[in-house]
Amino acid sequence: MKIKSLKSLLLGISALLLVSCNELAVGPEPANTPESNFDLLWQEFDRMYGLFDVQKIDWNTMKQKYRSQVKPGMSDDQLFDLLSAMLGELHNGHLWLLKPGPNYRRYDSGPTYPLDEFSIDVVKKYVQDVKEVRAEDGVKVLYGKLAGNVGYILFTDLGLAPDFYDQALDDALAALADTKGLVVDARNVPGGLDRSSQRIAGRFASERKLFMTTRFRNGPKHSDFTAPIEWYVEPGGNSQYTKPVVLLTNRITQSAGETLTLAMNQNRNVTQLGDKTYGVFSDNPKRELPNGWIYSVTPGDFRAADGKNYEGIGIAPKITVVNTKEDLAAGKDKVLEAALTKF
Repeated sequence: MKIKSLKSLLLGISALLLVSCNELAVGPEPANTPESNFDLLWQEFDRMYGLFDVQKIDWNTMKQKYRSQVKPGMSDDQLFDLLSAMLGELHNGHLWLLKPGPNYRRYDSGPTYPLDEFSIDVVKKYVQDVKEVRAEDGVKVLYGKLAGNVGYILFTDLGLAPDFYDQALDDALAALADTKGLVVDARNVPGGLDRSSQRIAGRFASERKLFMTTRFRNGPKHSDFTAPIEWYVEPGGNSQYTKPVVLLTNRITQSAGETLTLAMNQNRNVTQLGDKTYGVFSDNPKRELPNGWIYSVTPGDFRAADGKNYEGIGIAPKITVVNTKEDLAAGKDKVLEAALTKF
């Protein structure tokens, strides 16, 4: 779900240090048996997962609980269900297990939330003079004006390079310069680049402030991590919008969308409104088992400026407002309407 720059480099280095026995290691390939596949998955998480201490999870206990259930003659489906159950103990929305091929299966470890609490079609009923900024795969930024001379900017995802969003915001902020306030909509943002999130938040900043620290597993102990990297939001780009801003989030706002939320919340002109974010922050590089199944693991420990890790928790808004599917069916976006009352 995420693509990163500096962190990807660090993870690449870590991957070389912590390479699994089925990648680049000297010696024979591990046997493709239920026992071997289970053991490798458990071992890789033991060496790479970054949240055992944060989540207070005893990974050895998980091994004792599930290893005894692995049988030599068990079916692929039985093994898949068992591995999924073990990953489910981590309650981490960035973890998944995939069985490719004709009998394709995929398991996602995190919680599921309603997908019918936001509609871009309903949003467009509120926005005048809509402008869309597109990339090859569709609309990435949408902007215009709301009633009462309030500006509106929507991000559909944050997966492109920071310069793309800088250019889009140059145009959007110029068009909305005379507004009395602005709504930035990050609802349903599925992820992207943390550097893009940081750059976007800088367009609404008036001072330099710490918004996040990141560190990554780099050794066999669950407490072995790289030194923390500090992330700051600060004024950037050709212009800043420092009038009042309302940031909209929901339970589908995740990954780089949450990085954006952390950074925006350090800007004193920003108020977060809507629902909690999803609660997935760390990268999730892919790995492979001897049987060809693919899985993800999260090596990072991401902390907000207050020092807290919000993995599995999400970032709560200052003002909670949630749409219902009935609201949207009636063409109403109660979250957006609530935002308008704040100007």
